[in-house]
Amino acid sequence: MSITQLGGGYNISNAQIGVPTRVMQNAAVPEMVVPDGFEIRKRIWQEFQIQVLDSDVKFSGAECQAIEESLKEIKKKKKEHLIGVLQVVKNQEQRVRLQAGLHIHAGGAYDPENKRVLIFDNLKEEEYREVIVHEVGHAVSYFNMEFEQFMRFVSGSGYKMFEMRKYYVPGSQFFQIALKKVELPPEEWDKVMERFSMNTLTKNQDIFGEIIVELGRKKQNPWDENPLEQFAWAYEWYMNKNKQFLATALQRAEIGDQAWLNDYAFMREEIFQ
Repeated sequence: MSITQLGGGYNISNAQIGVPTRVMQNAAVPEMVVPDGFEIRKRIWQEFQIQVLDSDVKFSGAECQAIEESLKEIKKKKKEHLIGVLQVVKNQEQRVRLQAGLHIHAGGAYDPENKRVLIFDNLKEEEYREVIVHEVGHAVSYFNMEFEQFMRFVSGSGYKMFEMRKYYVPGSQFFQIALKKVELPPEEWDKVMERFSMNTLTKNQDIFGEIIVELGRKKQNPWDENPLEQFAWAYEWYMNKNKQFLATALQRAEIGDQAWLNDYAFMREEIFQ
């Protein structure tokens, strides 16, 4: 899930990451609460410069270990992919105030404005790798790619672009102007690229709502929701299920669907090479 904006902060203080705070002389020294997995959190900060923080719910030591292992796997593949992550924060799902245009992953979310990965409290420890990699995939699309490069991925994933053009309806007693959906071929996408952003693509449209991107097939999977989800799922599959990803892509290609194979090739040649 990619989050463009979150309402409110998480009030994450020094005490929550186990860093002592200065107190006035002769004042009572508050009891120091050391979070679970403190040493692991320190290692993650030292190696990745990423804070692992508690908010209204807390990470266990085992969960911190799962985060560390996931980040190490990503670093082995491409350490640059972590530049879009500064924090990993555990939060209760019901406390995340979702707004229009946001993407939902069952176990987490990504906030590009703060470079923050949110881990929801309903996530099981064995699911951490999947969700961490998925949310880092969102970070990669925001911070490791040129927008034109991302749009090449969108085109290869089976998305089409349509312009909603106004036209005159002669002889109508009720309306004289209607809209007609006209497909823009991929070679003309460059002409309208400046009308899109990563955030407008969460709604499958340009900033004016006059041009839409639409899958050329029926939506069947969570990653069919919009291009950003498509990218994050492809990134996750390439990292976690590479052989299965390729096998499925080849099977789909045999029946005429090139989108999976295009996504796999894009990951291999442009993201992980």
